[in-house]
Amino acid sequence: MKHARTIAMATTLLADGRAGAVVDMVEPLLESATPPAASTGQILLRGLLARVEATHRDRPERVFDLLPDADEVTELCTCVRAEVALWRGWAHARRADTTDAAARALRHLDDGQELFTSICNPVGRSWALLGRARAYSALEEYGLMRRVLDDATTLLDRLQDTQANRWFHELSATALRLNGQYEEAAAHADALRSIATDWADRRIQGHAAAHTAALRHDRGDSPAAVLEASETALYQLSPARPATRAALCRALRARVGALCRQERWADAQSTLQEAAASALDVAAARPFLRAQQARVALDREEAEAAISILDETFERRLPTLATVRRAGLAFLYCRAFAAADRPDDAQQWLQRALRTARETGHCGLEQEALRVRDGLDDPAPAPAHSSAPSDPAAAVDGFVAESREMQAVADTLRRIQPSHSPVLITGERGAGKRLVARAVHATSRRAGGPLKRISCAPTQTEEPLDAKLFGDNGSAAGAVHAAQGGTLLIEDVEALPARLQSSLLRLLSAEGLSSEDAGAPDVRIVATTTADLGARVEEGRFASGLWDRLGAISLHVPPLRERRPDIPLLARHFLNELRPPGSSLVSITEPALEALLRYNWPGNVRQLRNEIERALVHVRSEPAPTVDLEILHNSIIEGARQNRSPQPPQDAPDAILEPDQTLSDVLARTETSVIEHVLKACDGQVTASAEVLGLTRQGLYKKMKRLDIDASSFQASAEVASTS
Repeated sequence: MKHARTIAMATTLLADGRAGAVVDMVEPLLESATPPAASTGQILLRGLLARVEATHRDRPERVFDLLPDADEVTELCTCVRAEVALWRGWAHARRADTTDAAARALRHLDDGQELFTSICNPVGRSWALLGRARAYSALEEYGLMRRVLDDATTLLDRLQDTQANRWFHELSATALRLNGQYEEAAAHADALRSIATDWADRRIQGHAAAHTAALRHDRGDSPAAVLEASETALYQLSPARPATRAALCRALRARVGALCRQERWADAQSTLQEAAASALDVAAARPFLRAQQARVALDREEAEAAISILDETFERRLPTLATVRRAGLAFLYCRAFAAADRPDDAQQWLQRALRTARETGHCGLEQEALRVRDGLDDPAPAPAHSSAPSDPAAAVDGFVAESREMQAVADTLRRIQPSHSPVLITGERGAGKRLVARAVHATSRRAGGPLKRISCAPTQTEEPLDAKLFGDNGSAAGAVHAAQGGTLLIEDVEALPARLQSSLLRLLSAEGLSSEDAGAPDVRIVATTTADLGARVEEGRFASGLWDRLGAISLHVPPLRERRPDIPLLARHFLNELRPPGSSLVSITEPALEALLRYNWPGNVRQLRNEIERALVHVRSEPAPTVDLEILHNSIIEGARQNRSPQPPQDAPDAILEPDQTLSDVLARTETSVIEHVLKACDGQVTASAEVLGLTRQGLYKKMKRLDIDASSFQASAEVASTS
C-alpha cells in the first residue's frame, strides 16, 4: 500500500501528541480525488488528519470535508471502513449539542468498534470506546459513560498512546466528579494537567484547571481555592471556541459560586456579563448563563427575581432538557421557593430533583438534592402513621407530573393521603385514570394492602358482574373481599347495572353486603369514568345517592393535549420502558419530538405509548437507535403540521385607524383578536396557547392581563376537579 511507511510514522507521532508534525507530514501528500476514485492510502492519510481535527485542534466540522460518507466506502477494505466510521463518529460526538448528533455518533462509533475488533486493532477499539464515552456524556447518560470508560481502561493500559490517555483522563474526570467520586476525579485531573505540561498545551491546561475548579466547588473547598483554579482556567481557555465551551461553563459556574459565597455580588454579575458579551454568548450557552444569574439572585436573597428568571428562560423548555440539566434546575427552583416561603412548592421541586437524580444513577446529584433538603427551614414531614411515599411520581412508575395541570393532580393526591373516603376519577379514555388510581392507593395508608381492579364494561365472560364484584353467596370471594385492607378500583363505573349500584351504595354507606354480614369489609373504593355522571343522574340512568357518595373526593385527569409539557417526558419514559432489556439507548430527534408536542392525541397517553411502541419496531436495530420524524405515523405528522401555527382569524379587524385611534390601539386590538382566537382553538388552555403563539406561559399571562383577556371564558365545559 502506498504511503504505508508515512501512515505508520504519523501514527507514532500522534501517539506522542505531536499533531503539528503529523499535519506537516501528511497534508502535502493529499490528492484531490475522492471515493470511489481515492485509494486506500489516501483515505487513511485523510483519517490521520481527521483524528487531529477531531481530537486535538477542536475543529470536528473539518472531518466531514476530509472523509467520505460510510456508504461511499462499503466496497473498500475493513481498515478503511473502520477509520471512516471512527472519525466521523468522533466528529459527531465532539459537536453533539443535540441528542440527534449524539445518536449519530454512537451509530458510527459502534460500527467502527465492531470493525476494529474483527481485524484485532486495539488502538482503533480504544478510540471507539473513548468516542462512545464522549457521546454518552452529551446524552447525560453517565452510567453508560462510566461503563464504557471501564472497558477502555484495560486497552489503554497496554497501549502507549498519550493522546488517547489525554481523552481518557478528560472524560473520566467528568464522569467521576458527577458521580460524587471526587478523589478519583482529582487524580484524573492531575494526570491531564501533567500531559498538558509535557505538551506545553495551554488549552489542555485550561481543561485541567476547569476540572479542578469544578471539583473544588462541588467538594465545598474554600472560595479562595475555587477562585484560583477557575481564574486559571478562564485565562487559559479564552478566547472561547465552540469546542471549549463546556470547559468554560464548568469554570464559570465554579467562579460564580465562589464569589457568591464571599458575597461579592457585583463581581459575580460582572463575570456573567463579560461571559455574555464574549464568544460564549451563543444560543447553546445562554440558558446556562441565565441559570447562573438565577443562582446569584438566590444568593442575594432575591427569591422572586430568581423565580422570574427561571420561569422566563426554562418554563417551556424544562421538559425537553436532558436529565441532569432538569435536575440542576429543580434544585434552583427548590431553593427559590424555599426562600420565598413557599414550602409546598419547594418540597415538590425537591422531590422532582431527587427523582431525576436517582433515575440517572447520579450519586453526586442525589447528594446535592439531599443537602438542599437539609437546608429547608421547615420541610414537610411524612405522616407518622404511614410509610407510603407522599410523592406520586416516586410511588408509581410512569406517573409524570411536570405540567402544571398534572402537578395540580399530584398536589391533590398529597392532600388526600390520610383519607379513607371514596375517590371518583374522571377523564377521557387513555388519559391515565388507572395510573392516578394506582397513585391514590400507593400514597395512602392502605399502600401495604392489596389493590384489586374490576371493570364494569360489558365483557364476553360468562361470570356475571355481581359475582365478580361481590362473590356468589360465599363460595367464591369477589373483588370486594379480595381487596380487604386495601383498595378496590372499579373502572367504567357508569356501566354498573342499577341493582349493583344499590349494593355498592350500601357498601359505601357501611351497611354491609347482606344481613348475614357482621360488618362492612375494610376496603376503599376508587372509581373511574369517562361519562358525565351528573347528566346520567338527571336522565335516571345512575343513582344520585351513589354519585354523591363516590364524589366525596373527585379528581379530573386532564387530556394529554392540555398538558403538553408532559409529552417529551412520557415519550422518553416509554422509550426506556418498551425497549428490550439490556438493549442500547434509544433517542428521539428534535423534529420528531416537536411533532409529538404539536399533535392533539385524541387517544391520550395510551395512544402515545402505542405510537412509541410502534416506532421502536421500525428503528434500526443497531446500538443507540433513533426515532426520527420519518418513523412516526403519517396521521401524527399531518396532525402536527396542521397545528404548527393558527389560521388567521376570519374576523380579524382591518388595520385601519378609526377616529381618535392611535397605532397602539390598532395593534392592541389585533393582538387581542389573535390571542382570543388561539385560546378558543385550545379550549382556554394557557400552556397550549403559549406553545402555539411562541410565548412563555408567563409572557402570555402578562399579555392577557394587559389586554384584559380571561382564559376561563374560552374553556370548554368540563367537570372541574375538586376535593371535599
